[in-house]
Amino acid sequence: MWDRRKFIKLALAGLIGGTGIYALLENYRKNNVLDIVAYPDPALRKVSKPIDRIDDNVISVANAMIDTLQFKAPFEFFLRASLYKGLSAPQIGIQRRLTVCGLYGEILALVNPEILERKGSYDSVEYCMSLPEHRHQTVRRSNQVKVRYRGLDNREHILNANDHRAALLEHEIDHLNGVLYIDYT
Repeated sequence: MWDRRKFIKLALAGLIGGTGIYALLENYRKNNVLDIVAYPDPALRKVSKPIDRIDDNVISVANAMIDTLQFKAPFEFFLRASLYKGLSAPQIGIQRRLTVCGLYGEILALVNPEILERKGSYDSVEYCMSLPEHRHQTVRRSNQVKVRYRGLDNREHILNANDHRAALLEHEIDHLNGVLYIDYT
């Protein structure tokens, strides 16, 4: 049976532990997490420019975007099986064609992604970190997409995606074209 003294010790230990975890997360956020550009900032409506060369700067920005996404969506990234979130460069104020996505249990950086094929339709329930004042909204997306992109290894890749993964890619590539999910209403 719990007595008052044990309860107070446990509560105090929890408070100290929670404060320590918060301090670590706050330090991580200050060092690695980028600010998200929020609607109606005009940067979200600009068409992003292609990336000519994958250099240390592009790799550094991609890694910072990954850190930011991991901080903003920790549970999805901790449970890698449910990893399907994304962040595009315009959302951090950079007008370049770069996006990072969690797909198929790994984090991908897509440089100059381009949709080659779209098939079918899929009703995607979407939300966006750049539109925190807006609710989830159902958007009609493609059921299948084929995307060509360059990886941080500077090699060309082709990615086939279905359902919510296809919707995620379309959502993030829309950001590169100045299109937001609220435009589909």
